[in-house]
Amino acid sequence: MKKIPALLLTGFLSAMMALPACVTTSASLGAKSIKAPYATSLRQATTYAWYQSEPQGQPEYINGYKASLHKSLVKAVEQQMQAQGYTKVAQNPDVLVAYDVSVSVPKEKDKPENFSEGFGYSYAYMTGYRYDYGQADMPGYRSVDLFKEGTLIIDLINPRSNMLLWRGWAEGALSPGAGSGAVEKRVEEVLEQL
Repeated sequence: MKKIPALLLTGFLSAMMALPACVTTSASLGAKSIKAPYATSLRQATTYAWYQSEPQGQPEYINGYKASLHKSLVKAVEQQMQAQGYTKVAQNPDVLVAYDVSVSVPKEKDKPENFSEGFGYSYAYMTGYRYDYGQADMPGYRSVDLFKEGTLIIDLINPRSNMLLWRGWAEGALSPGAGSGAVEKRVEEVLEQL
């Protein structure tokens, strides 16, 4: 009789110890990145352009985020890309750059009919500034809505195939009031993974 409770307790404790290994969490620290297996051309890339230089529709900033964050992010990404040897060009770039900051969006706002032509679903801090590129079941890929709120995501895309080549992110790194110094630090942290 005493064996059964001991076995149950042992089984329960074993299951509890194994559980953390099975659960994926968004609370990881530091920057991370993934690279597509087909991203062989990334090593030779020396030029870049923005995937979208300006929103095609009127942007709506949500959850307390402001237009100043967009300006700080663009500036920081351009500085960091230049520091890594990339040159910004107006035509025929080797890669396109896009970024997102993940937020929770109410279901009533997250419908395809709410977005201008060419925009996907929005889980970004600024709706109307979404991207529509493929990722071909890239290992480790997560859509923006699966990241913790405030996660900075930077993507590099092949301009010819419109496929994601590389994604770097820092989970929960940016708050609505993030200043330019915090933005620069997080962008550097993410792009160091490149």
